[in-house]
Amino acid sequence: MNPVRKILKLYILISLSMVLVLFAAALSGAEEKKTDPNQLFYTANHSYEQRDYIKAVEGYVAILETGLESGSLYYNIGNGFLKMGKLGHAILCYEKAKRFIPHDSDLEANLSYARSLVESVSDGVGRNLIVKLINRIFEDYSLRAVTLSATILYLVLVALVILFIIKPFFARRFRIVLFIVIALFVLNLSAFVIRYFDEQILKHGIVVQREVECKYEPIEKSTTYYTLHEGGDVLVLKTRDGWRQIKRPDGKIGWVKKEAVEEI
Repeated sequence: MNPVRKILKLYILISLSMVLVLFAAALSGAEEKKTDPNQLFYTANHSYEQRDYIKAVEGYVAILETGLESGSLYYNIGNGFLKMGKLGHAILCYEKAKRFIPHDSDLEANLSYARSLVESVSDGVGRNLIVKLINRIFEDYSLRAVTLSATILYLVLVALVILFIIKPFFARRFRIVLFIVIALFVLNLSAFVIRYFDEQILKHGIVVQREVECKYEPIEKSTTYYTLHEGGDVLVLKTRDGWRQIKRPDGKIGWVKKEAVEEI
């Protein structure tokens, strides 16, 4: 083969390779920009300000799909759904946001407002008085905060016991302090057990459709037991074959279509 033609052919191959590499890099950069969480968040916020709530929610959800979660993100999604009149999805997102930012005043206000718009079922069965009292005392604290305070009280209790063993004089003078720490530790530990069971073991759900027929059995032809309304709280007992077995706050158990109830 002619040396000139050989060099020319090599030059063309190298040029084509460089073009392909640059084109692939450009596509990669564009895709990266498209899925950049900061860019997605900015775009979603702009859509929300323009009252394009559907596009705003889609943008926030796209951030969730990248694996990022935050209280502010769920709060913004909830606001978008609230503006669209989708109370069930709004309450669902607000409840998810509470696990990240439990003391946020704006979140509490919006959640309370959304709940005021839904038809609720009274808690006919409920918990016993002691559990309600403990929950009332620790209602403003997250599970992490309750865990931390229980751990600190445990360490203080151990330190006091060791001190009283080494220095019996302190045991006689400050015995009341030991009893107070024990009482606080037991109260805090009880709150931890209740909160952990409630948030980590039980599966809470929100009704996300307008009206949902709850049936006695997980089949279409089953008799309707009662009707659930959008935004209502339920416990999800089990899920199978496209159905969820749920429990209302008043203790009534039935079956609904899986898509009618979303887990928090």
